[in-house]
This record gives sequence, C-alpha cells and structure tokens, in this order.
Amino acid sequence: MSVEVIGLLFIAGMLFAIFLGLPVAIALGSVGLLSLFYVGGTSTLIVMAGGTAVYQLSHFGLLAIPLFMLMSSTIKASGIGANIVDLVIKWLHKVPGALHSAAVVSCAIFAAMSSSSVATAAAIGGFVLPEMKRRGHNLRLGIGAVAVGGTLGIMIPPSNYFILYGVLTETSITKLFMAGIVPGLMIVSAVIAFNTVLFRLRPDLNSTEVTEEAPGWAVKFQALRKAWTGLVLIVAVIGGIFLGVVTPTEAGGLGAVIALLIGVFVLKSVNRSRFVEILVEAVQTTSMMGFIIYGGLLLARASTMMNLSTYLIGVITESGLEPWQVLLLINLLLLVLGMFMDAAAITILTVPLLFPVIVSLGFDPIWFGVVVALNMELALVTPPVGLNIFVLKAVAGVSLREALLGTMPYAALLFVCLGILIAFPQIALWLPGMIQ
Repeated sequence: MSVEVIGLLFIAGMLFAIFLGLPVAIALGSVGLLSLFYVGGTSTLIVMAGGTAVYQLSHFGLLAIPLFMLMSSTIKASGIGANIVDLVIKWLHKVPGALHSAAVVSCAIFAAMSSSSVATAAAIGGFVLPEMKRRGHNLRLGIGAVAVGGTLGIMIPPSNYFILYGVLTETSITKLFMAGIVPGLMIVSAVIAFNTVLFRLRPDLNSTEVTEEAPGWAVKFQALRKAWTGLVLIVAVIGGIFLGVVTPTEAGGLGAVIALLIGVFVLKSVNRSRFVEILVEAVQTTSMMGFIIYGGLLLARASTMMNLSTYLIGVITESGLEPWQVLLLINLLLLVLGMFMDAAAITILTVPLLFPVIVSLGFDPIWFGVVVALNMELALVTPPVGLNIFVLKAVAGVSLREALLGTMPYAALLFVCLGILIAFPQIALWLPGMIQ
C-alpha cells in the first residue's frame, strides 16, 4: 500500500480509538507518533516530536489562548458576567420570550469577553435557567436558547478556535476575528426572531405565577451603570484589534489585565484567595488545550510528510465533482465528526488536510474558517457528544431527553445560518475587507 493509504488508515484507527473513549489528546498524539515513525523511523520521530513542542507550541499566536483563558476565569469570578445578564434582561423585558432572547444576547456579550463556549453556556445558564424556573417559563426551550447561545464563544471574537485555525493555516487571526462578528450577530438575530414569533404565537409558554412590573427607565439605567465594566472590557479588546492598536495576542493580555483590575479595584470581588483560584482554573484549562493541540500538531506534521492533502486533491480532481459538491461533502464530514468529537480535536484533525483542498478549489480561506466555526458550533449542540447540552442538563437538573428536545429547534436555526453563510460568503468577508 502507498504511504497516503497507510496515513488514511492511521487516521481511521485514531477515530475508532476516540469512539471507544480514548482521550482525544492521546489518540491524536499516538497516531501522530506512529505515523512519523512509519515515514522516517526513530530519528525522524525524535526530531519532529521535539521540534513540534519547541517550535509549534512556541508560536506567538498561541500565547493568546492562556491570556484569554485568564480573562475568562476572572470574568466568571468577579461578577462582571452577572451584571451583563441583569442588564440584558431588564432592557429586553417587553420582547416576547424576553428571558430566552436575553439569554442569547447575554451569551453573545459574555462570549466577547470570555472566548469560551462551554464557559459561556455554564455561566449564563447558571444565572438565567434558575430565573426561568422561578418565573414558570418554558425551561426546555430555555436550555436550547442558552446551549446555542453558548456556542457563540467559537464565533464571536476573541475566539480560541480562530486562534488555532489561524496558526494551523497561517491565516490572519485579526481578519478571522473580524470575520466572525457579522455571522455571530446573524445567529443572535435569528434566535431572537424565532423567540419573538414563537412566544407571540404561544404566550402560554411563559405562563407564570410570578407577576412582576416592567422595569422603568431608572431601573434600566441603573443596570447599565452596573454593567459598564463589561462593556468597557469588550470595547477595549475587540476595538483594539479592529483599530489595529493591539494584536489578538496583545488583546488577550490587555483583556486579562483589565478584567483583573476591575475585579480587584472596581467590583472588589477578587481577593488573594480568589485570585489563586482564577490562576489555577486558567492553568488547568490551558494545559488541557495545550495537550490536545500538541497531539494534533504531531498528526498534522505526519500528514504533511505523507502528502495526504496532495493525495486528497488528486482524488477530488479525478472524481469530477464540482466545487460546491466538494464543499457539501466537507460540511457533511464535519457534521458527522461533530457528533463524536470536540471542536479543538476536529479542527486539528481536519483543517491541515482540508485547507489545501479548499484553496485549490478557489474558496476564500477566511470564509472557510468561519464555515468550519459554524460547524463546530453545531458540534456543541448535536448528540451524542453535544457538550453544551450536557453542561446545561446538569445546571438545570432535567433529563437528557428534555435538554435534547429543547435544543433541537435552536440547532436547526444554526443549520439555516450555515446555509446562508455558504450561499453568501460576503457576510463573513465584508468586515475583514475593511482592514488593510
């Protein structure tokens, strides 16, 4: 058998190992090491494995991940996120399905501060879902709204996914960040529109024994004053990147410092012991991601040496498929993988192989990055490994069936948004086109 076929068999074996429950990082790394040994023997294995750790993991772009993780941990510990949620709930009080729509908007804002999808879903769900239960609102749909809203941590900058994609493909991380803003807002708008129509047609879904007066303007502006810290943080991070004042990596450091200063001196919610907890959580999350990234980079290096991308390009060229048909197959592949693997593992496994194929077919690499990001969002809300569903099931204390039924209508909205993004690439490319 040729080296290319052997490489594909190695990858198939790795997928089988993941499906059996082997940790993703170990599956990626072990297959990568075996592939390197097969291609070049012991010397190549030692040189490539060590070089990947020293060179690839030292990439300046990857430094943004621990910085944004530190910022995310600080936001959760300081109470900045709770003030944001309170603000959105009060300002959207008159909208049909207000709490459900407020949950999604809160997720979008929190995602712009935390860069983590699971953290966003857990933080917003922990605040909003008990409030829905208290008011007698439909908790099943509430779980769906928060689950899909939480996925915006992948799309809305700062996004760890875009950092990883940019490093793997040598694509501008700044432009990827900007490319995710409009699609992210499109998803938020789609969910709000769905909620508005649904709860206007079915007001009984919000029937409640708790009757509360609509908050007046004084209450709304008081909530705005409490939430100014989070808004400042968003403007500093995203505005700094868009204006070219800071790079994405520098923005991560800036955001972490601002979040810590707010927690210590403004909100006074971060003391010495809480600060230690923040550091420990950030280090644990970063270490876990670093292990997965290292295993994936080994596999990517091996696939390059085996010319798997060149092999795939040749197969596609000889098949006579149109570019849109190839793109459809790629999306189907990502959808299936998303049912069994997490976003980081899918990105590391597929992007190094698929990126040269996409470029050879004439598709824009930044637009493709956003398309993959939306597929990764779907991975978080599709069983059997929809991580956001399991997180919110635990937060809400409901059965898995209830959580799944509530999430499916909102997951369908993501499918619709994916189709719109594929049909109209300019949705993702308009904002990056404004950056020189």
